[in-house]
Amino acid sequence: MAGDRISTRLPEALAEWLSDRTDRMMTGSLDIQARQELGMWRGALAGELRRIRLTLGQINCLADVMNGTIIDAALAGSAGIVFYNAADAFHLARQTPLPGESSYGTKWDIDEKELLEYLQRLGPTADHALHDAISRWWQTDAEPTVEGWAAVGLTVGDGSAQAVS
Repeated sequence: MAGDRISTRLPEALAEWLSDRTDRMMTGSLDIQARQELGMWRGALAGELRRIRLTLGQINCLADVMNGTIIDAALAGSAGIVFYNAADAFHLARQTPLPGESSYGTKWDIDEKELLEYLQRLGPTADHALHDAISRWWQTDAEPTVEGWAAVGLTVGDGSAQAVS
């Protein structure tokens, strides 16, 4: 990065929120507070990513489904972006099968329903962390292995036992 300085104009509501946090956290500076808030957000994403448990087949399936999706600043509500993308992909694969192609469950040797139930229980921060990890995995051209996923901060089981419950 050319420099570590960022300058932006905040919407009024966000500026008021940051000012209030600055006062209550006694940092004394909006700049320092903004830096701390970014650090906390990064820590929250990393913490949620450490809690996610998927098998290698499950995460590779999700990478297949999420290939080419763009991360945005929205945090989904009751179910996340990864859940909705997977649910749509699984549905479409079953409804409009192409000759010689199988479902994602068959392709990746996973239980689609079990994976969707797990994804549906993820909170918005965990969903965003998972989406981000998948995006970074594609960006770094990592291998679809336990080690490849560990390189982007995701702990993946080798598939000898189902990771999700």
